[in-house]
Amino acid sequence: AAADPVSMVPGSLERGSWCNEHMLHERLDIIEEKVIKTVEHLESEVKSLLNIISETTLNIPTVPATPLIDIFDGQY
Repeated sequence: AAADPVSMVPGSLERGSWCNEHMLHERLDIIEEKVIKTVEHLESEVKSLLNIISETTLNIPTVPATPLIDIFDGQY
C-alpha cells in the first residue's frame, strides 16, 4: 500500500480502484494496438516472402521428366 499513493489518501478506495482499472484498460489497449500492428507487419512480410518464392520458382528452368520437389513436405 505504501507504494500506491492513491490508496494512501483517506476515502480514496473507490476512486483508487476505478483509477487502477482505468489504467489497466489503457495499458491493455496500448498492448492490443501494438499486437495488431505487429501482426499486420508480419502478414505483410510473409506475403512479400511468398511472392518472392513464387516468382523465383516460376523462373527456374525445369528439365522435362524431372520430378518436382515439394520443399514444404517435411522430408528436407
